[in-house]
Amino acid sequence: MDPTLYKVAVKGITSDGDLSLVEYLKRDEENGYQVTPKGNTVLHVAALYGHSHFVGEVLKIIPALLCHQNQRNESALHIAANEGHTEVVRVLLSIASEENYKETLVRMTNENGDTALHKAVRSGHFDVVKIILEKEEDPEYEYPANKAGETPLYLAAESGFCVILREILKSCKNPNYAAGPFGRTPLHAAVVLEHSDCARLLWQWNNSLCEEPDKWGWNPLHYAVKLGLTGVVSDILGWKNSLAYLRAGSENDWTTAIHIAASEGYENVLSELLQHCPDCWEMLNSRGQNALHVAVMNEKANLLLELLKSQNWGSLVDEPDNDGNTPMHLLAFGKYINKDKILPREFTRRKYVPDELRYHPKAKKMTFNKDNQTPLDILSRAVTEKSKSEEEYDNLYPFRLGQFGRRGFKIKSQEEEALKTWRRHQTKWAANEYWKNERKFIMEIAQIHLVVATLLMTITFAAGFTLPGGFESDPNSSNKGMAILISKTAFRAFVVSDAIAFSCSAGAVVSYFIMALINKYSSEDTVSEDTVGAMSKFANVAILLQLLAMSAVVIAFVTGMYAALAHSIGLAVTVCAIGCISFLLYVVRAFRIVRISQTVIRLDDLGEEILV
Repeated sequence: MDPTLYKVAVKGITSDGDLSLVEYLKRDEENGYQVTPKGNTVLHVAALYGHSHFVGEVLKIIPALLCHQNQRNESALHIAANEGHTEVVRVLLSIASEENYKETLVRMTNENGDTALHKAVRSGHFDVVKIILEKEEDPEYEYPANKAGETPLYLAAESGFCVILREILKSCKNPNYAAGPFGRTPLHAAVVLEHSDCARLLWQWNNSLCEEPDKWGWNPLHYAVKLGLTGVVSDILGWKNSLAYLRAGSENDWTTAIHIAASEGYENVLSELLQHCPDCWEMLNSRGQNALHVAVMNEKANLLLELLKSQNWGSLVDEPDNDGNTPMHLLAFGKYINKDKILPREFTRRKYVPDELRYHPKAKKMTFNKDNQTPLDILSRAVTEKSKSEEEYDNLYPFRLGQFGRRGFKIKSQEEEALKTWRRHQTKWAANEYWKNERKFIMEIAQIHLVVATLLMTITFAAGFTLPGGFESDPNSSNKGMAILISKTAFRAFVVSDAIAFSCSAGAVVSYFIMALINKYSSEDTVSEDTVGAMSKFANVAILLQLLAMSAVVIAFVTGMYAALAHSIGLAVTVCAIGCISFLLYVVRAFRIVRISQTVIRLDDLGEEILV
């Protein structure tokens, strides 16, 4: 494009000294079709910068530029709509109407299948949307989806532009609401993005959208339950409560709204579902699991507490799934979703094990699943692979406890002895695994702490020979080589605290060395409680010494700075105050550690806490 022509288009002026726009375009019709590297004509450039008067002057001379497209197949209307230049859009549509190009211009699509309305909606320009819809001569036009499956209605719902959405529904008699990306309707998009106002507007406009499933078989109600949108759930169920019974998912792997609410722990949503469908608590998913199964698997302790207060939910405590597992099996470190997956270690924390479930009168701790396992069996064998001790028990006696329990036979003394032997082996094996993990954990922490202790030792050692204020260097002085600030109280406090920090750091380093020696000479395969206990004691001593060292370092820093800055009291006090903030942080972190430690239940206590 001619540089001068490009400049006047950017500035929006019709003449620029040497160039008159009208004369230049009339001189040769081809001048108006000059383009930039992106294929933009002078009309595209003027539309980009919002110069409506300039656009009008160009179109008076070359009206055919209205439908000229750049390399992305965008017209000037696409660009003006995307930028939100209302006056430019109005001029373009008015001239298009005069030239009988209006319908063609409005419905032109770019390389992505977007019309100008798509552009305006995506950018949130309400005024532009209103103008385009008003100028559309065919109110029955549906505005089809682009290549991504997005209609203007879908884009407005997805972006949460409620005003634009309302305008489209008011102006278009039959807007396209076909399934878009992933088979989702505009109502799906509004719910998934949590635009409750848009969702309410859409379902009031067309109730049938509530029943439409997406690619994964989820309808808008399922997503509203998943996200905890209680108001949307109430609105949808108020129109048609049978939607709560529809399945979400594929033919072989599906769930229901009540299971989704239980998996997320939304008490309000679950109450809303039960209010409209009081019998939906009985529903099972494709694995034959009820809502209690799902709540246990997803560790929703608060929801479990609320559910078990009801007599209805209490009847589900001993209900088996397709594998014969009751909620008690899953609670006892059981299997969920697939048989090879074990509940995480965090599941053993107290907040995930409500007493109302452990001690519920209908909780049967000796119920057998299809693998002939009781919750006690699963608890005692909470490992993914078959342990050696279990193999030993299988060799001791050919029959399992589960088989006898299933057939109702009375266990004889020989079988009881075999069971006791297996239990002893299992307990010993589990204890050994536990102490091995504890030893590994202690040594990992010790490695990190050793680095910190070494650094503190090095810093305090260096600080002892680079005293604040320096040394007396006068050769005639009797104190030659002595510290200058030795008579200052703050300096003496610095020296003492630095010595304490050095000594405590050295003591911590020695403790970690002893721990390393204990670990080196202990057996790799068998770890006793005494070994881990000794290592733990040295670790506790080292941590205490390290805390003292860090505290002493802070005191040394504060007193040293005060001694050096004593001539400026204000600055010295400020530095001391800032340095003392670390003590406040120590206290806060200490309380946090205590709170965390109070919530954790040891693996060896799990049997008593859950199933005893």
